[in-house]
Amino acid sequence: MLMFRSRRNALIKRLWKARLGGSDEEGREIRKWLLRRLTEDQLDTLAAAIESRGGGSADCVLVDQLEECPSPELLCCQVWRWPDLHSTRQLKKLPMCKSGVLAGSNCCNPYHWSRLCQAECPPPPYSRFSSERLKPEDRAPSETSQLELRGSLSTSGQEEQLDAGDQWCRLAYWELATRVGRQYPVQSPAINVFWSTPHGDGLCLATLAMHSFSPPNIVRRTREKIGEGITLSREDDGVWAYNRSDCPMFVNSPALDDEDGRFMLVYRVPPGHCLNIFSEAARAHLPVGSMSRPHVGPIDPNSVRISFAKGWGPKYSRQEVTSCPTWLEVLLAPCR
Repeated sequence: MLMFRSRRNALIKRLWKARLGGSDEEGREIRKWLLRRLTEDQLDTLAAAIESRGGGSADCVLVDQLEECPSPELLCCQVWRWPDLHSTRQLKKLPMCKSGVLAGSNCCNPYHWSRLCQAECPPPPYSRFSSERLKPEDRAPSETSQLELRGSLSTSGQEEQLDAGDQWCRLAYWELATRVGRQYPVQSPAINVFWSTPHGDGLCLATLAMHSFSPPNIVRRTREKIGEGITLSREDDGVWAYNRSDCPMFVNSPALDDEDGRFMLVYRVPPGHCLNIFSEAARAHLPVGSMSRPHVGPIDPNSVRISFAKGWGPKYSRQEVTSCPTWLEVLLAPCR
């Protein structure tokens, strides 16, 4: 019995040593709550997730809702991820989390939660620049003329049409202005995009880049920053992007551009945050005729561009997305 008690106490000490914030009162509350409610296996899972910053355990840490601690997930996120977090309204569950399956349960793995970015008020820095200044050769593939694309889903005109009944998007990985590997069809509701294993199942970018010879040093360095990358998820209210890496990601989506279509917005999404990158409701506000005017907004209203670690626009040295070292093109269905 003493041995088991010592192991439990050791796990509690490891967890408290790894905290990022929390007052003395919060400290007493979480110690009391952890000691009472979590099993040793749960404590072990929680410690592995926190010490590896989400890479060590994909398991949920489920507890029943308690009167004395109505929002244990908020408390755990405050102590181990975001000390300035104020409300559960600022949190969104990652698709991997299974706590919603069990009514009345909360998942206390703070790496199963993402912090919301509000599209209406993007966190600075972000870029606003006129689409009229883009040269044709600097545009993203999905921003070029529809005549060049000939109705094909492919950004190079080579792949087959998208069957919207089976796939909800395809992903194209780019390094600078060169597409790397073939497009990746997505059928599951959520997809992880990461650099290399063992960061989960999904699209491994390192596998696509295996035959990419002698990339520039800036590409090599940025590849190393992708890490666990992002999770893309098709949900009831649209498509969400969850930044699971240790560096920011930068997003441009026609559904998030300004209403008159004169400016393209690039949103900075910090590590651990998420953003609704596309919804039919937002797309409905696109100006009529934006698809027919080559100099007003992206041509393709179903395409999203996501750059890893490096931003683009007037506040950055890179003016166009095709100058970003590593970036992803999300081609949503229905597409062209």
